[in-house]
Amino acid sequence: MTLALDTGNSHHALRLETAVALVNAVTGENCGGVPEHLTEAEVGRLAGLAVDLRAVIEAIAGGDHDAAAGVVNRLLVESEARPRLLRDGAGPWHLAFHDAEADVVRRWTAGFAVAFAAVLGDDSAQRLGCCAAPRCDRVFVDGSQGRTKRFCGVACQNRVKAAAYRRRGKVVEVS
Repeated sequence: MTLALDTGNSHHALRLETAVALVNAVTGENCGGVPEHLTEAEVGRLAGLAVDLRAVIEAIAGGDHDAAAGVVNRLLVESEARPRLLRDGAGPWHLAFHDAEADVVRRWTAGFAVAFAAVLGDDSAQRLGCCAAPRCDRVFVDGSQGRTKRFCGVACQNRVKAAAYRRRGKVVEVS
C-alpha cells in the first residue's frame, strides 16, 4: 500500500486502516457494530474514541489540520503514548506506544494517536477523507497512487456515477 511508504511505517498504515474501520463501525448512520469480546464499558470508551477519530478525519478532509492536531495531541496525552519495546513471553520485541499493562482501549488510543500524528507530520494526511457520496458518512484511507479517491467504496462511486448519467440523459422539451 502506498500509504505505508508515505508514513515510513507499515504499522502506522495498518493502524490508520483499523481506525477507519472503527470509526465506520461505531459512528454515523451506517454503523456496523463492534467486536463481541469487548465489555460494555470498553465498547462505550471505544465509541468515544471513534467519535474523536472521526473529528480528526473530518478536520483533515476539510483542511483544518490545526483542529485535527488539537484532538490528536489530546489523545496522545490521555493515552500516555510513548514508544517502548515490548515482548510477549519469549516472542520477538516489538514497538508499542502503551504500557504492557494497558487495557485494550488505551492500547488502541495510543496506537491510533501515534499513527494520526505521523500522517499529520508529513504529506500523508491528504490520504484520509470522507466519502463524497450523498447520504454516506463513511470515512476512508486513500491508498491509490494518484491520491484521487473520493468514495469509501465502489458501491458509492457507482451510485454517484449512475445518478450523474441519468441526469445527463434526461431530455427537457421546451414549449
